[in-house]
Amino acid sequence: MMQDNSFKIGQYLITPAEFTIQLENREKQSLQPKFIEVLCYLAKHHPRVIPREELIEQVWGENSFVGDKSLTNAIWHLRKNLAQAGEPNEVIETIRKAGYRLLIEPQWLTSPSLEASHNNEPNEALSARQNNKLNKIHYWRSIAAIALVAICFFILDSLFHNPQPTHLVNVQATSQVTKHPGSELFPAPSPDGRFIVYSQISSNKPVDLYMKDITQPALPPKQLTFDNALQGHSVWSNDGRYLYFSRKDKDNNICQYMQLDVHNHQEQVIANCPMRGGYYYLDISPDDNTLAVYNDDDSADDTGIYFIDLSKQNFPMTRFSCANNCAAKDRDMAFSPDGKYIAISRRVNRFNENIHLVNLATKTSEQLTFGEEDIAGLAWHPNGKKIIYAAQRAYIHNGFVFDLASKTSQSLNITGFSYPSFAKQSNQLFYQVRHDNDYIASLAINADIASTPFPVMQSNFSHGSADYSDKAGRIAYVSNESGHFELWSANSNGTERVQLTQLRQNVRYPKWSHDGKKIAFLAPVEGQKGDAIYVYSTLNQKITVLKTPYIKHNRPSWSFDDTKVLSAIYTGQYTDIHSIDIHSNQLERLTFDGGRYGIMASANSLLYTKLKKGLWQKDISANSEAQRIIDKQYFSTIYAWTIDQETVYFHKAKKNYDQLNAFNLASNAMRPIVRLPLNSFSQHEMLSFNPQTQELFFTGSNYPQANIKMLQNAAIFN
Repeated sequence: MMQDNSFKIGQYLITPAEFTIQLENREKQSLQPKFIEVLCYLAKHHPRVIPREELIEQVWGENSFVGDKSLTNAIWHLRKNLAQAGEPNEVIETIRKAGYRLLIEPQWLTSPSLEASHNNEPNEALSARQNNKLNKIHYWRSIAAIALVAICFFILDSLFHNPQPTHLVNVQATSQVTKHPGSELFPAPSPDGRFIVYSQISSNKPVDLYMKDITQPALPPKQLTFDNALQGHSVWSNDGRYLYFSRKDKDNNICQYMQLDVHNHQEQVIANCPMRGGYYYLDISPDDNTLAVYNDDDSADDTGIYFIDLSKQNFPMTRFSCANNCAAKDRDMAFSPDGKYIAISRRVNRFNENIHLVNLATKTSEQLTFGEEDIAGLAWHPNGKKIIYAAQRAYIHNGFVFDLASKTSQSLNITGFSYPSFAKQSNQLFYQVRHDNDYIASLAINADIASTPFPVMQSNFSHGSADYSDKAGRIAYVSNESGHFELWSANSNGTERVQLTQLRQNVRYPKWSHDGKKIAFLAPVEGQKGDAIYVYSTLNQKITVLKTPYIKHNRPSWSFDDTKVLSAIYTGQYTDIHSIDIHSNQLERLTFDGGRYGIMASANSLLYTKLKKGLWQKDISANSEAQRIIDKQYFSTIYAWTIDQETVYFHKAKKNYDQLNAFNLASNAMRPIVRLPLNSFSQHEMLSFNPQTQELFFTGSNYPQANIKMLQNAAIFN
């Protein structure tokens, strides 16, 4: 076992609980847990020479093959991190054919435990110290017992003289679990509720997993992963031994589902996961034999839920969800406590996602919720009678309790509630609280003095998807200040705001026609599962729905003469950009390679993007192949771009910052415009350009602040 007591070696402070080494007046350096275990063992046994075999057995256990190679690596890293400033002497000495020895005596900041002590203190002294410690324990236990008896008499007396009502009161006692700067996401409690694991996002730092001991809130969380990848959702095995999580390494273009032995920190790859997507949902069956994950394969039309057999060494994986010609896509999942059912969130489109209950024996499915648009996590209560879920409505998250017996939902009235997870033995509910408020910003790109973005529309509500019309002299945008994302317009400086629609449902992605007389946007069709393209007329304030035989469309743009709306359509067999005649509703397919979003650069020249990234150009008047004009290495966005004459403006996500670039189509010259802090730019929104003021409009977002809380004593769960 690794000693948790902190100690110093020369000028360095070693904190085993955090797996860190810190030089005086410098930042802490995180090391792999095994490296710190090696150093702790050498420190506890100073000045003895420790044989390699002993170190391997004590740190790596039975896995001697891995340990032999890893020990050499650990010693090398420890020497590198413990190189004394201005001192050439080594800290760890290699004794040929004998082992390793720590050359500097450790200074313990708190005394090591008696069990781990290797000094020569007489047994009588040890016994005396232990007896003294036990006497103190018995003393305080006696005091606690007396206090408990007094409290009991007080409660009984209060109940006798002031009888209380027998009905349950819905008391929701919440406690703060994390409050670090940045975001703590996707809580995963251990079965006994003692530990909580989460992903932590901090500015310009890797996204790693951390584990916090709930019983010792003053202790800092322990870092579990040490790499430059993105660690996502995680779940504990029911026996509390393993942690399963996703790891997405963009630099090496690989995504994997991992198994981490929480006791010895050994990792194992169990399956690959798709590079596309940002949420890697997973859950484990009550018998620990099946891991459900979010994945895809070449034979399926889209991503879905897969089952990994953990009882077999090669971890075989099979698809659980519908694979081809599916009406919806399965995303998140949660096994019932008895293992007979699985609750899944099933998305028809971005306006329609609800929870379905599937019988694992018969594969029969029942829809539980209706009218939801975005499910942000779900979990079974350990009693198996209720499902707790989060739903996002117009960017506002809230929690709900679904009663399986009455088939009704009840709100938790916790704003920002998302990604709930129960400690299965202690019944504590952990959840993530996050508030998103997007805003509209402008950036002057021809200023003599370097410019920074200026807010155009910013408040306690969310505003976004701004599109500027030079002809109308106004921006069209969406805002949720009415309770839904409705269509609004305003002057380019954010004044004279007008709400244009009263649909009482969420409008998305407005796009002005070239003449400034019409606005196309995407919205759900009332009473139906699908969505449609709508056209708002500024001349008579009328709204027209463009009718197609399909129920899933993408964000719109306009043909050069404003007679047609362009939109990618999901047909079930393929997804490509089509044009829709606004008078006859006649369809014409424009791309044949998976086009997702396009803008007409001229009457016949279509610029567009697809999932394989890069910017493409096609002459739609001729049956010619599309040409890639910007390589995916430089152009990786799908929607965050626009064009003005011969210049394409686009967003590029860098490792440690966001960047806006300009590309000249005539000269093929590219130039950076501005760098912005990481996550300050909503890369899924569009860009728009004002040629008169030479300003770019975009949707900005404050750096997300998310914390984890715990809910106890909620009668609503009983």
